[in-house]
Amino acid sequence: MKADPSKTIVVIPARGGSKRLPRKNVLPLDGLPLIRHATDVAIEAGPFGRVLVSTDDPEIADTVGGVQGVSVDDRDPGLAGDKVKVIDVMAELCQRPEVNSSFDVLGMLLPTCPLRSADDLRGGFELLDDTCDAVVSFTEYEFSPLCAVRLNDEDIMSPVYEPSPLITGNTRSQDQAPTYRPNGAFFFTWIESLLRLNSFYTGRVKGFLMPRSRSVDIDNAEDFAHAEWMIANLRGQT
Repeated sequence: MKADPSKTIVVIPARGGSKRLPRKNVLPLDGLPLIRHATDVAIEAGPFGRVLVSTDDPEIADTVGGVQGVSVDDRDPGLAGDKVKVIDVMAELCQRPEVNSSFDVLGMLLPTCPLRSADDLRGGFELLDDTCDAVVSFTEYEFSPLCAVRLNDEDIMSPVYEPSPLITGNTRSQDQAPTYRPNGAFFFTWIESLLRLNSFYTGRVKGFLMPRSRSVDIDNAEDFAHAEWMIANLRGQT
């Protein structure tokens, strides 16, 4: 059984209390507030049953409130703190009778990955069927994580993983198996799976690979500047 877009709710979590880049969800990127890059691509990729922005912030709510096809959920302040996990926000929403009685699939788009495309979303959604619990977007690590090290209080190095390629000398990138990381572009999961597993990464999870050029993840001002540069660079190639 394939997932049905009409039975899918796509949620964009966007709290107002970002600290490393204050007010990042409403900062203008390529002429649009950052949050609008997420809402607009969700609408373009659909039609999904519902596109919902979950926020505790009035300015974010106002920014997306007039966007056709997008609704706003006023998040409980208790689910808006720094230590609240996004999976807890999604689980609370999926436990609501009006959600789990109307939808079979939850999609989640983090607003911090603004360069994903509608084709990325469609491609990931197409992978969700009854042979898996979830589909998550990934991109290839820039450098093998097997080479990761720790530095102690005296700045002395110790490998995170054993045997470390740094110690064995096997550091050629072509000798390392490709490894991947989530990029935050999208998560699609059966609501039943999310409520049962309380995770996007547990159970049988399929990965949808995206290029690094569309996998910018904005966490701080440097990331934001990189996203601006990437947009200008990609536009110059068209």
